[in-house]
Amino acid sequence: MHVLLVENDDLDPTTSLLYSLEEGGYEVCLAHTPSSAAQKILSVWPNLIVFNPAQSLNVIDFKEALDKTELGVPCIVVGTETQNQTVPDHNLILLDPSQVQDLDQRIQEAAINQKDRFLRLPTFIVDFQKQTILRGTERFALTPKEFKLFKLLIDYTNQILKRKTIMQEVWETDYMGDTRTLDVHIRWLREKIEENPSRPKYLITVRGVGYRFSTDCN
Repeated sequence: MHVLLVENDDLDPTTSLLYSLEEGGYEVCLAHTPSSAAQKILSVWPNLIVFNPAQSLNVIDFKEALDKTELGVPCIVVGTETQNQTVPDHNLILLDPSQVQDLDQRIQEAAINQKDRFLRLPTFIVDFQKQTILRGTERFALTPKEFKLFKLLIDYTNQILKRKTIMQEVWETDYMGDTRTLDVHIRWLREKIEENPSRPKYLITVRGVGYRFSTDCN
């Protein structure tokens, strides 16, 4: 699980939450300012945000910056409501500093609906909830048919799907007289996930049969 940790850059190791999060097996990236936090969110697409604001970090400033990213991931704030001036938000959980030992449990509870939200591959990330793809710094929205096709291929990762099966599942037809629509959608998907669409590494054509979504890109 990927966690964005927001805290002051001058915290000593005993106050920072970085070590405990890494010990818990989380992939952690750090941010110290609202702009850097927003930038990290757009480049990493974390499952959860943890604020460790201490006394001098205003959560409201960060929330405004993060809300603009429109990712909508849960946030945990370590601190009191009065201290951090937190604003009402259904995605925000307040954790008293005296309960910081329960942070791992709260993370698991907060991110329960985020567990299967993202598919992370070496060169791109799929957000199943928002039906979008992040490749490098580019964000691509998927049309309903693109998403249905891509989700089907992902569900059968490293397996060959026959053209007939794809047409039945995605377009709900047995007609095989013209499958150019399928080929066009494959091309559109390749343009969004492949670094070189003409030499695809993920969406592989199996000539005379169909397509395969491959994660063996070595």
